[in-house]
Amino acid sequence: MHLYLGANCIVAKETIKSTLPENHSKKSQKAFEIYPRILTFIAEGKKLSVQDIEQLEETFGERVKKALELIGAKKVKKYLFTPSGVSRWVVEGHEHAYLTLEHSFCSCKDFLFSSIMKRVIPSCYHLLARELAELSGKFEEIIVADEQYTTLIEEWL
Repeated sequence: MHLYLGANCIVAKETIKSTLPENHSKKSQKAFEIYPRILTFIAEGKKLSVQDIEQLEETFGERVKKALELIGAKKVKKYLFTPSGVSRWVVEGHEHAYLTLEHSFCSCKDFLFSSIMKRVIPSCYHLLARELAELSGKFEEIIVADEQYTTLIEEWL
């Protein structure tokens, strides 16, 4: 039995497979197996190899290219609220700014439909961009007062 990190919990590989729809493709199953490994690399501060990036592209398709474009365009932001020290990650997509929670959530529709409802892929490109930006250190940090927290959260959701 192999254990995997997913949505802020550790689950057995058999549990992941048993919760996937019957018509779930092998590519989708592979995506749900690869993504936790990549997140582990990120959590440990390791660099992704060219092979890792190619595997991501094979698994996530155009989402990897879009994620890298967002990083290159400096669209990944880490908001640090003071004096509380609370941080929130936001990725500016083509139409909106989306709130992302570490390894587990994005407020975009693609994440809702493809990751949560259909379980086709474990991440949208916004969440992938956030993870890769954090790993590479290529994000903008914005310091704001705690008083702005509610207003910004409402804007992002």
